[in-house]
Amino acid sequence: MKKLLLTVILALSATVFANAHDVIVKLNGEQIKAMVMEVSDTTVKFKRMDDPNGPVYVLKTSDIQHISYESGRVEIYNEAPPAPNEQKIYAERYDVRYRDIKHMYRPSDYARRVGDPYDPTINGVASFFLPGLGQCIDGEWGRGIGIFAANIGFTLLECAEASLMFYSGAEGASYYKNYGTVSSRPNITMGASLFAAIVTASAHLAFNIWNICDAVNIAKVKNLYYQDAYSNSAALDIHLEPQLAFSPVSGNSLQPTAGLKLSVCF
Repeated sequence: MKKLLLTVILALSATVFANAHDVIVKLNGEQIKAMVMEVSDTTVKFKRMDDPNGPVYVLKTSDIQHISYESGRVEIYNEAPPAPNEQKIYAERYDVRYRDIKHMYRPSDYARRVGDPYDPTINGVASFFLPGLGQCIDGEWGRGIGIFAANIGFTLLECAEASLMFYSGAEGASYYKNYGTVSSRPNITMGASLFAAIVTASAHLAFNIWNICDAVNIAKVKNLYYQDAYSNSAALDIHLEPQLAFSPVSGNSLQPTAGLKLSVCF
């Protein structure tokens, strides 16, 4: 009987000893069941409980979040990083370039949300009145300045062609006044400059139409990017707005009923 009781006590002691251990929790979330041997200001020496007769391991305290000792005492060395679903992504207005994300989103997929940093309508109107301004508002300063410079080039070319056309017309009129005949050279020059002016004006118009669409598309693509960034931070968007409905009453008639509509977007 005494031998049986001694065997039970030894078994329970072995079980308690096997379950008695320290737990080292690293900053990356890894947990190590260990027997801590020595702690200094910069390192912790320990043996692993799954290999108690093995080597002595050393960890830097800068890599350790906390140590839970078998006695229940806890020593905290560093703050634990937030869980991935708790991390907030703060996207600044100018922290991403359009060229880096334009292949990731389609402007046609854009749906306006509260808090979008860019307004496609305002930026398109801005580029209509001053080519390139919408792109600058979108944070694409190099693109906007390039578009503005291209418009100046178009304008100068159109002015040169118009000047040549009027000069040729004046030269032809002067030749006719002096000699009473029509000179073919001024007319050919005027016709060529008129054709060139029409082509340049058409290209200028097409370029500015593209410029407006480009400002709108940049705003939409960047807004899609920020929507994705903020959706990862588990943002909650709540809207409360009035609603008017019609309820059936006796006599097959409808009675207007006012109320409130609550919509929640996760």
